[in-house]
Amino acid sequence: MATPENVMEFIWVSVDKGPDGSVHYPKEFIDFLWDYGFVDTKKHSKEIWRAAFEPFQQPDGHFKINHDEFLTLGKYRYEGEVKIPFDPMRINEGKYTDEGLGQLINESIAPSCGLDAQNLNRFFEGLKKEFRQSDDLILIKADAKQKIKKMLDENPSPLRRLELMFDGLLKKQGFKEETKETMQKVAATATPEQLAALQTSTFTAGPTSLAEEQAVKLKQMSKAKAPQAPSPDDAGEALKKIKRSKKGLRG
Repeated sequence: MATPENVMEFIWVSVDKGPDGSVHYPKEFIDFLWDYGFVDTKKHSKEIWRAAFEPFQQPDGHFKINHDEFLTLGKYRYEGEVKIPFDPMRINEGKYTDEGLGQLINESIAPSCGLDAQNLNRFFEGLKKEFRQSDDLILIKADAKQKIKKMLDENPSPLRRLELMFDGLLKKQGFKEETKETMQKVAATATPEQLAALQTSTFTAGPTSLAEEQAVKLKQMSKAKAPQAPSPDDAGEALKKIKRSKKGLRG
């Protein structure tokens, strides 16, 4: 199975290195890794994650990390569940009490949203005000679901980004139909190997994504384009190289 130790070794083998044998990352890439689900964000804030790189920062601001230093980053790695992403357009339509809508928000929407609690609450207070009926219930139909979808599209959480990548991986493997029958045949949760593949692709495609973003910014002299989620194509196949542990998965 993909254990924390050999996943980090595999990522190390997969990433590009400089002539000195170390990896070199710009400051922006550190945040990119946090934003795209490499880090367990419930355990480690972005500030803690940034602080972990301070010993590796060079005078010009970039980070140089050797093999042993790179392996220490494994303790921050997310190893939890990655499921098929929540689809707001599949929310059951009808009238909701404040308590019922609150349960939906807490269980399905909040984990998928990158907004802080205050801004998320502000969004839903506005939504409830807009769609509250004369009987004091909140009517959720297509127009309300579109607003929720737009909010999530614009403010995905790191976990949601990882889930969207997982969804893309499944579709590339042939699971394109979104029917109940198809979904029952698909493993709804990523395997440890699939999670490792997604996180590896974040490391390998991230610098390219950031470079492309900067190129667009310089060319258009406009607001920077948000980095696209890296593709897990190559990493998934290459994970066959990971050694399997007789002890099974840890963590």
